[in-house]
Amino acid sequence: MYPEVIIHNTVSLDHAVRGFEIDLGLHYGALLALEPGAVLAGSATARSGIELFTDVNETETEADRHRPEVRPDDPRPVCVIVDSKGILKDLLHFYRNMEHTKDVIVLVSEATPEDYLDYLREREYPFIRRGKDRVDLKGAIRELGERFGISRVVSDTGPDLNDVLIREGIADTISLIVHPVVVGEGEKKLFGRAGGRTALELRKAVPLEQGTVHLVYAVKK
Repeated sequence: MYPEVIIHNTVSLDHAVRGFEIDLGLHYGALLALEPGAVLAGSATARSGIELFTDVNETETEADRHRPEVRPDDPRPVCVIVDSKGILKDLLHFYRNMEHTKDVIVLVSEATPEDYLDYLREREYPFIRRGKDRVDLKGAIRELGERFGISRVVSDTGPDLNDVLIREGIADTISLIVHPVVVGEGEKKLFGRAGGRTALELRKAVPLEQGTVHLVYAVKK
């Protein structure tokens, strides 16, 4: 079983992902309405989330070193983080303790440092090792479905990982919360390095608060 993959993001009218005030309530309300089995993020986005919203100096407790019980009837998604370089070593407990996720799974590659793999094993973080120099994202997502029974993956991450999802033909759907603002030059744009032309089919356009719009497109393959 290969999971359905949905790219979800909040952007300005000119597709900037920063440089304007994001309505987190709208963003995560729309994300959870997609009913993800897993929420996918890159390690840089995950680390910046820790730095923005938590005390990065908060050390892990003994309980943080053990995988919590995962109940089959728990409706919360798992948090899946792509971290081939191991930059979240000693930081993953922040995600383990998040109330809206039930587990943390890490995607790594053959090039991932061995001490990071030891850190994952010692703390009982499930991980998927695919790819030589970087994570084979298509293969890793397939394994998410096969090993963990995940049928829908929704990305909540920055442009780099989303570009890969488009460039490698992984994404099935694009969900965008568009804010009525033009950021202009100097900010990174979504899909700036997504490769060649990708045809889309509009599935939904819903006006939201204060001029924002929720757009949902199917990716034509």
